Amino acid sequence: MTASLSRATDIVVDARLSEIEADPYPLYAWMRRECPIAWVPETERLWVTTHRLCREAGDNDTVFGPTQEVFGLVYGRPNVMSLMGDDHLEARAPLDARFRPRAVSGYVDSGLRATAVRYIDEIRERGAAEINGELLEPISLRAVGEVLGFSDVDDATLSRWFRALGEYLVDHGRTPEISAAGEAVKDEIRADLEGRLDDFWRCPDDSALSLMFTHGMPDGQLRSIEELIGTVALTIVGGFQEPAHGTASALLGLLGRPEQAAAVAADPPSLSAKVIHEGLRWEAPFNMTEKLTTEDVELGGMLIPAGTEIALCLGSANRDETVFEDPDVYDLHRPRHTHVSFGYGVHLCVGHYVARQLGKVCVEELFARLPGLRLDPDRAPVVHGWAVRAAKSLPVLWDA
Repeated sequence: MTASLSRATDIVVDARLSEIEADPYPLYAWMRRECPIAWVPETERLWVTTHRLCREAGDNDTVFGPTQEVFGLVYGRPNVMSLMGDDHLEARAPLDARFRPRAVSGYVDSGLRATAVRYIDEIRERGAAEINGELLEPISLRAVGEVLGFSDVDDATLSRWFRALGEYLVDHGRTPEISAAGEAVKDEIRADLEGRLDDFWRCPDDSALSLMFTHGMPDGQLRSIEELIGTVALTIVGGFQEPAHGTASALLGLLGRPEQAAAVAADPPSLSAKVIHEGLRWEAPFNMTEKLTTEDVELGGMLIPAGTEIALCLGSANRDETVFEDPDVYDLHRPRHTHVSFGYGVHLCVGHYVARQLGKVCVEELFARLPGLRLDPDRAPVVHGWAVRAAKSLPVLWDA
């Protein structure tokens, strides 16, 4: 390592977390131009903001390893995001069995689409809804919950688990009340799993939960709940959040371009994949992915010390003007280019395919069943968040 390199952590950008969560994109754009790597104290992370540098770091799993403190605190240890090597492969294998493309293709229509249709039909006579909280989140909770194996857990409970753990993740354990609520939910999940152990032992099925307890184990043996609680909690947050919020943000962008929305309404199946792809680029549901350097490393001509908490700013990489023309604009007809909203390397989101397929199904069924779908001119959408960002409130109208 060259001794003359400047330390990246000595470059400090002061920005209020409230301002970042309201809209991080002006700060991203300035940092990409002026200081693409800098310490942002309010987030307790070294930000990496350009597409090239995020890719360079993200592809270097050995040095830019998984963070430990936050994921261990919020989800529990071990969890699939904090593991590496053979331990990571062992933890990921049962999830891959249910979330790889071939497996997902087997339940797109019978599971994902059927769920979307059921929930959309329940509100189609109303003519108005806050479509994220009233429709997309419930669809995601139920559809992904079924894949995980929570088919007997009601929507209200799944929603409460998701929100408590999601707030815990965003808060990073700073607020005692939020931490206590997150820990209480993990205790509930432990109790729920305890009640399933006999079924997993006697008659294992193809749910992700059952596979987590049994995959690769000798006949008649199960993994312990404490081995799996961290990964179960993580799948609840990531599995429920990405499809709902990714779809909500895609719809916000699309409905803000009425001529493009009209094209989708005329032929939803042919354009639904583009709607979701551009939405994920435009507004990444997880706006950053956290890493921890395992040794001193050079990145962008600067020294990053070992043990530095890193934020690879996916939302910034996705709006890098050297890669995407007019990056702040949602454009359904943008030339296709790979976005990085699902992360990098061995920790690429295990649910990326189901998230895209569920979003695609929702777009198709919404435009097929809610004619004249459009933004509500009297109620403004609310887009918020940094670590977790989306159109949290998306009021829409349609011709009932």
